[in-house]
Amino acid sequence: METAAALGLSLDPRNQGDLAVVIVLTIIYGLDLIAIILLLWNRKYPPIKSKGPYMMSCLFVCSAFWFIGDLQVNGHVPLANSVFTNCRGFGFWVRVLLGICGVCGVVALRTYAIYHVFQLNLPSRGLRFYLPLLFYIACILVFGIVASVLSPSVSAEYIAPLDICRLDEPFKIAIFVFVWIASLFVGIVNWKIRHIRSSFNESREMLIGCLVVFVVLTFNTCMQFIHQNYPLQRKYRIPSTILDHICCNALLWVIIGKPLFLCLFKRQKYLQQWVATLRSDGLQRAYEIDSSHSAETLQPVAKLQKEYPLGFFYAESPQNSYRPESMAPWNSYGDGIPESQLVSWPQASYNAFDADRRLI
Repeated sequence: METAAALGLSLDPRNQGDLAVVIVLTIIYGLDLIAIILLLWNRKYPPIKSKGPYMMSCLFVCSAFWFIGDLQVNGHVPLANSVFTNCRGFGFWVRVLLGICGVCGVVALRTYAIYHVFQLNLPSRGLRFYLPLLFYIACILVFGIVASVLSPSVSAEYIAPLDICRLDEPFKIAIFVFVWIASLFVGIVNWKIRHIRSSFNESREMLIGCLVVFVVLTFNTCMQFIHQNYPLQRKYRIPSTILDHICCNALLWVIIGKPLFLCLFKRQKYLQQWVATLRSDGLQRAYEIDSSHSAETLQPVAKLQKEYPLGFFYAESPQNSYRPESMAPWNSYGDGIPESQLVSWPQASYNAFDADRRLI
């Protein structure tokens, strides 16, 4: 504090408020991790598969990286004598490139997938689909490598007397210009999908995602350039971290919350409603659902479920351990059920397990 006073700065030492933020957000991300594990376990369930479980896992990982970087950059934990003194490693690579740019990239990719499927009537796979993402990753790598070879004094350096990391002003400007260009792409694609017709409000979800990205980036830009020493003051650093990660979690749960909850507690009923909604909307092709079956044809699923109960997770049937050719075709759960037992299983329901071939 004496050093801060000598420099004419106001310094609020770390206290129980910072500790509470760290503990509460760690618990929240722990719950998120459990949700992501459940999401991946049930990744073949059509309503979940259409949300892109792997993409949502990437969103969670990027948000977690952002949180780890915030612990250092926003000054919630002591940096001295720890790995957090590596300001470029955590403040730049982990927080900015893997965290903030990663979240922007995932939001942009999912929005672009919706645009590809519903606007261009193309599947969300192949080189044409992933080319913008590969270009974005290449830009991140080039930016990161160039920044890493710069001297700490002109990029990010550790200030030992204050126990914080400092970003050089031109370097900080370059970071925010790069991040805002990435978020601008998110906004452009969201504008293009504003009139698409889908069955499950994908455009609304991504509009919320776009707003979350812009709110967080606007707030962070203001903090970095108006209150440049905000990590030194609790009234700025605590709200900044809380806003960042409440918004990241809101984005994640807006997308996965409903299908995950209903998958766990109303699995079969929700699947029937899901397929029936697609059929009534006439959007089977976008989700790759066979239109020749009505909602009533889903009733025989209950009989099959008694033999191979699903519950919270996929069942382990005796046939799961091997796949002889004589028992093909295989159902979409991966259980070895002979073709004769699949007569009553509606094509609409097990084709739905490949829904993410077009909509990630």
